[in-house]
Amino acid sequence: MDPEKKRVKLISKRLDIENIFIIVTMLLGVVIIINIFLTYNLNQELKKGAEALKEKLKPAKIELTIIKNSKCNDCFDISQVIEYLKSVNVDLTKQTTLEFDSKEGKELISKYKIGKVPALVIKGEIDKVSIQGMDKNKDALLFAQINPPYTNPATSKIEGRVTLYHLKDSKCDKCNDLTFLINQIKNAGVSIYEEKTIEPNSNEGKELTKKYNIDFVPSLILSQDAGFYELIQQAWQQVGSKEADGSYVTRLVFPPFLNLTTGKLKGLVNVVYLTDGSCAECYNVSQHKEVLTNPEGFDITLDKEESYDISDAKGKELIAKYNVTKVPMVILSDEVSVYPSSLALKQFFSVEKDGSFVFRTAEAVGTYKDLTTNQVVKAQQTEEQ
Repeated sequence: MDPEKKRVKLISKRLDIENIFIIVTMLLGVVIIINIFLTYNLNQELKKGAEALKEKLKPAKIELTIIKNSKCNDCFDISQVIEYLKSVNVDLTKQTTLEFDSKEGKELISKYKIGKVPALVIKGEIDKVSIQGMDKNKDALLFAQINPPYTNPATSKIEGRVTLYHLKDSKCDKCNDLTFLINQIKNAGVSIYEEKTIEPNSNEGKELTKKYNIDFVPSLILSQDAGFYELIQQAWQQVGSKEADGSYVTRLVFPPFLNLTTGKLKGLVNVVYLTDGSCAECYNVSQHKEVLTNPEGFDITLDKEESYDISDAKGKELIAKYNVTKVPMVILSDEVSVYPSSLALKQFFSVEKDGSFVFRTAEAVGTYKDLTTNQVVKAQQTEEQ
């Protein structure tokens, strides 16, 4: 090759390499600049995020105003709500207590349309406060879950003070005293402000039984203020009625009770236990009593109790009369039918022509004797999981 051409080619090749190097260097420079820019922006974002988080973690500066009715000692106790509020991440800069009928109190009640007293009004950095039960109202947070009794600021009336009238015959020792029902009502948060026990034969008792068409005792009547309780609104229909005057009257019977029309005591149940003394493996018939009388179950009051063996003359008579095929078993007198729980009993008992309830499902309890085959039937064991 011509030396001159060879030299030119070498120079050209060197220039190409230099150009590539320059281009690569420029590209690396651009990448570095972009990385610096991105890193700067990321650092700025992280800095902003850290500052925002730091600000968010700062206690919210708030002012608290308590509106109350000092004359209502049994109104909703809001002190626990206040103590809880102070325990969360807040900086309480000011706390004020106002009477609901004061000028300042009335202004706040009007501004925020407050319908129940006591009330809490929280102002300040409310967007940083997140507490269940607090509702935002304009520029403030208000505690909304005020349960009765409370003061209605529009009428100054205390709402939710319930009077309970307990209609019962003091001479009826075996009657249900409804203590469990009364305790359930109280434990559910219903404030019984006054409780009256009234004899059905007294003038007041006669007036109430006539007014509300009550034909049995014991019975309960709750004054119309019971309607301020959500529980009563939702659940009372299961046990009674709401009257035209707003009162709540029990309609579900809780035996034993006294029928005011006939004067007879209803709900005392006689029970007969039938066993096979030769069946040592059979379940203990006393289990039936435990189940039947359980206050949290069927809650049946037993009166007369009798026990017979299938070898006894009476036992044989019962087997023939009710076509008994499985023992142990029980027979309940027709008085059990007045119990609301008797509907559930029909899953296990047959109802005979004389009204008696005869137990038919021994297999649901345990090992039993099949009288048709004269064989002992073992209880089915639940398989272990």
